[in-house]
Amino acid sequence: MNKRIIIFIVAYLCTASTVYADDLSIGISSWYADWKMVEDNNTTSNIDPVLYIGPSVAYQFSEKWSTTLVALATPKKYTWGDNGEQNKLRRYDIDAALNYQLNRYCKIFGGAKYLAFTYDDEANNVEGIHHAAGPGAGIGLTVPVISNVYLLCNISGLFIYGNENHEDPTGKMSMDFYETGINGLLQGAYYIPSVAITLAFGYRYQYMITRYSKTDEGFQNLEHTFKGITFLLVKSFSL
Repeated sequence: MNKRIIIFIVAYLCTASTVYADDLSIGISSWYADWKMVEDNNTTSNIDPVLYIGPSVAYQFSEKWSTTLVALATPKKYTWGDNGEQNKLRRYDIDAALNYQLNRYCKIFGGAKYLAFTYDDEANNVEGIHHAAGPGAGIGLTVPVISNVYLLCNISGLFIYGNENHEDPTGKMSMDFYETGINGLLQGAYYIPSVAITLAFGYRYQYMITRYSKTDEGFQNLEHTFKGITFLLVKSFSL
């Protein structure tokens, strides 16, 4: 795993663990998402979906305040290509947030976002990493449906800065960029009181725009669209 990802997670957990937690939730989050990538020259790549999976951790340390971490990665790489050429990409999607509950139904949140993908084109001997981090913020709604069944909706935006390192037979290149984007999540959740477990199933949409500092050195500005179904299993503990 990339060193920046490890540092990001460890720093978050060390910070969160210093706060007294009334409730702790630990679980597994997953997302089965496809990927549409559009370059400035209108070249479009439609990539078949793969599974993201990773830990979900939450601390509820007061009636109004909580903190969460969700770290996703793709064990199986995205792949696409034509004429015998195949590109392989592994993607990472990590969120750390501080949440404030406005009332029973609505919360606001803000925090840090890390997005990255590594890529490898063995046919052309090309490899690299594209990664960025920065702030994000949004709003979440919880709507009771019937006993222990809820409808959850989160909408957020982000503005992150990053760098892409690219290596091919002609040499190495490095380029800075920034990304803006939106993320939407709609889930139905069921809480099982006897075992303090929550199950959630839904749909997530993410749209990103990549703008490089220069586009005359082989880099094309990009639009990324990710969408697909989600599943979450969380076990809660009272501390």
